[in-house]
Amino acid sequence: MLVSNIDVLALDIDGVLTDGRVGISPGGNEQKEIAFRDLDAIHMAKRAGLRVALVTGEEGPMVELIARRIGADHVIAGAKDKHGAIHALANTVNAKPAQICFVGDADRDARAFGCVGLGLAPADASPRARARAHRVLTQRGGAGAVAEAVDLVLTLREDSAQGPARTIELARIVDESLEAHRRFRQESLPLLADVAHALVQAFRKGNKLLLCGNGGSAADSQHVAAEIVGRFAREREPWPAMALSTDTSILTAVGNDWAFEDIFARQVRAFARPGDVVCGISTSGNSENVARALRVAKERGALTLSFTGVRGGAVAELADIAFLAPSERTARIQELHILAWHAVCEVVEASLCGEHFAA
Repeated sequence: MLVSNIDVLALDIDGVLTDGRVGISPGGNEQKEIAFRDLDAIHMAKRAGLRVALVTGEEGPMVELIARRIGADHVIAGAKDKHGAIHALANTVNAKPAQICFVGDADRDARAFGCVGLGLAPADASPRARARAHRVLTQRGGAGAVAEAVDLVLTLREDSAQGPARTIELARIVDESLEAHRRFRQESLPLLADVAHALVQAFRKGNKLLLCGNGGSAADSQHVAAEIVGRFAREREPWPAMALSTDTSILTAVGNDWAFEDIFARQVRAFARPGDVVCGISTSGNSENVARALRVAKERGALTLSFTGVRGGAVAELADIAFLAPSERTARIQELHILAWHAVCEVVEASLCGEHFAA
């Protein structure tokens, strides 16, 4: 919810500013209590430029006293129809209902939540009010609910004010990504051609591709396997590819009975044959379970590929063909990994479907 244009804080009294209880003095006068932290928060809201209004079903001297004590800019008393009262307040202050944050606790307040920019209910509000509020506060009425509401509104306004700065930061991130892509274009294509050639030869000979990685690299492994077994850009026969991160029973059995570092290596030992291709994906280049998988792959006579960041690491050292994405940032490395794989998949698919590329 965007609340950058909230200009008015409208508060009910009973159950919001107070706990809803009424005391009677020895002289027979009605007494109500307001928490100091709520008073301080209201003053902070006013200093921040919010206009404060009371929208209450009560009327009389007590309402006037509370209005003076909190420094209310506007008061709508005797309001049994809170929805209509909010619209009346909007007209009075020359604002739209969407520019109002209303804090209410009772059933009669619930309908008003639908027309304001931000409707808040204290933790002990009626079930209907809590159900209709945009957010239910953690504090009870008369015991910090107003302070929490003020803090929320001011925080949301501050967040919204960060919009221009966020745009600048987004531009920096995109520029960083474009620079990494530029380096990728300049440095990486001959090596990726080797990757594509290795896969074309493997699939032509009936061999398979095994992929492994952790976290985002596990997702990339599954993504690539899906492109190979399914299709990338054209109808064709499936080719054998498998991500080693998908079988939770195998992963947990090996991790529990041996070690997490063996979860991929044991599968490679089971599935890899001479001529197969085993690819380890690791943004750091130092994932031990990926490195062990490549060691076993070499023992089994498989060709090893690695996709890492620019530092390479132990994983790259174990690869026959090592693609080092030209970045040290994990996000940029992952972006380049998936770009590289998409390009490789497209070339492999075209090659196996009989397409010849012009030099």
